[in-house]
Amino acid sequence: MYSLVSAAVLAADLARHPSGTAVAHVADRVLVLTRAELLALATHAEDRTAARQRVLESCAPGRLNDVLDRVREAVSGGRTEGRTEPPTATGALVRALSETLMGALPDLLALLRREQPLTGADPAAVAAALDAVTAAWAGRSADLRDLAALRRPWDAALDPVSPALPEAVWTSELRRLLDDVDRRTAGQWAATAAEHATHRGSLRWSAAMHQASRAAHDGNRLPEVARAQLAGARALRLSGASAGPDAHAVAMAVTAAVQAVCTGDLLTPVTSAALLSAWRAGAP
Repeated sequence: MYSLVSAAVLAADLARHPSGTAVAHVADRVLVLTRAELLALATHAEDRTAARQRVLESCAPGRLNDVLDRVREAVSGGRTEGRTEPPTATGALVRALSETLMGALPDLLALLRREQPLTGADPAAVAAALDAVTAAWAGRSADLRDLAALRRPWDAALDPVSPALPEAVWTSELRRLLDDVDRRTAGQWAATAAEHATHRGSLRWSAAMHQASRAAHDGNRLPEVARAQLAGARALRLSGASAGPDAHAVAMAVTAAVQAVCTGDLLTPVTSAALLSAWRAGAP
């Protein structure tokens, strides 16, 4: 489900994940681990099997039935509260689906395991890095002692702050975009969501994102674009805009804009415009 090619999907999920800021931060740090840091992680290895299993169980993804149960509760709850116009099943389903992540923790762990720098690294270092991601994903849903056990090698071995994104032709524009995420008002985000809604049901977003993702792949920019998307997810989560009723549309607009900025010099003007349309609709 997750890959560096589809980093925008991961970013959109993390923008809505309760612990998305922490997960994006740790995942970003994993992507830039050095050989020395991997060695340090391995030297702090310890047996965390039992704690890991308990935390993973707390992170088990929901089933489609869980989504349908939430729809039924929303509809029946509207009736029992005496509303004259209770929520429709369609509206409740759209809301429930917009809050349901496309992927799950195993997808993220599989992504990081198969990519540099973890692929081919010492298994003890890989386990320590993935345990830190697992602890971040779990948030408050697991026992604090288990979370501390999973984080211990990570906290002991390295500076948790990721290095800055590499300087590129698009870096300054990306910084301006991320700064703007925090400044936008509720009205501006509503305009963004409204523009996104005009294309709902079409393949415009997906087609443009596919072209931009292919451009990142062909241009050997996948790790850099993935890190940019994680930065976008953190900015959106911290802004609070990802917690509103338009969360799904806002997340898609921001991830599309980030992708366009990072690959704009490799795209046609038509594709860039399609990716940036919703974002620009909310401009001051």
